[in-house]
Amino acid sequence: MGLFDFLKKNKREELDDDELYQDVHDDSWKEPEPVQPPEEPPAYIPPEAPLYDEPVQKPEGWPVMEPISISEKVIQFMQEHTHEEIGLAAANAAAEGMKAFQEKDFERARGFFQLGSELGNHKAQALLGSMYIQGYEVPRDLAVGRAWLRRSAEQGNRQAAEILAKYVGESEPVAEEMYENARRFMDADRRTGLYYLNRAADMGMSRAQYEYGMILIREDDDEPKGIEWVKRAAFGGYARAMTYLGDAYLKGEVVPQSTSIALEWYGQAVKKNDPEAQLALGTLYAEGVAVQPDPESAVRLLTLAADAGLSEAKELLQTMFAPQQPAAGPEA
Repeated sequence: MGLFDFLKKNKREELDDDELYQDVHDDSWKEPEPVQPPEEPPAYIPPEAPLYDEPVQKPEGWPVMEPISISEKVIQFMQEHTHEEIGLAAANAAAEGMKAFQEKDFERARGFFQLGSELGNHKAQALLGSMYIQGYEVPRDLAVGRAWLRRSAEQGNRQAAEILAKYVGESEPVAEEMYENARRFMDADRRTGLYYLNRAADMGMSRAQYEYGMILIREDDDEPKGIEWVKRAAFGGYARAMTYLGDAYLKGEVVPQSTSIALEWYGQAVKKNDPEAQLALGTLYAEGVAVQPDPESAVRLLTLAADAGLSEAKELLQTMFAPQQPAAGPEA
């Protein structure tokens, strides 16, 4: 039962400070009073759709495991305003989101919930997470939904905790079963195999998201949709997806070319000890391509890749340390 279904009962229970969660289609629901802004309210940030794209900006120390990101504008806003101003802006965003939801302007509602969630409002996080969990007027994405619900639950939101427990408890074993079914059927019955792989990906399994995305890119000639799945896997912490995005942004064939984004994704994959990323980034440092030459970093990364068994890394290291042949003198 999702957040918008949470109170769909003939007799509703009395909940503390939970008016924001009541079913917006219920005639008895009353719009919450908006938080009154101060005389000089902080600058308001227009809501924007969440991007799994450039730039890959996260506050220092934030893990890449959760498939959610904080926009650069919100980070700047939080750096420039007080805790009270941030809380006020977040509460306003949550209230405006519910107002838009009541008016059935779902895209605007999702934008405000996104803004409130990034600013740290637990109610907005719970509502946004539930939208993604249910696929309620947004593409269903259990991984993103669980991530926002987890943030909300960590702040003490009881409904978010209950929904999170339900979906985390149910989806992960089912996703594993779907993935195993996909592997079993893929060769004998590709259509059935793809169905199960898509189900596992939809449930938030990063490995399935990456494999499904690569099939769309390489076999079905559907690069935009395939890249979307690969990005979900990468933001879910799957190192192979991160490395693929590094390659893709460096070459600029399936996504717009961007050296800075390529280096960011390689760097994230290297943190997860991915040998292919170590080889790719080490090669760039060795050859001075897209970055300033850095022999020390090149040797360190290539050594890690070579120790993992990549022959290309071993060959490049041998080339780097091969004795230089003296230039041939003029013939007599």
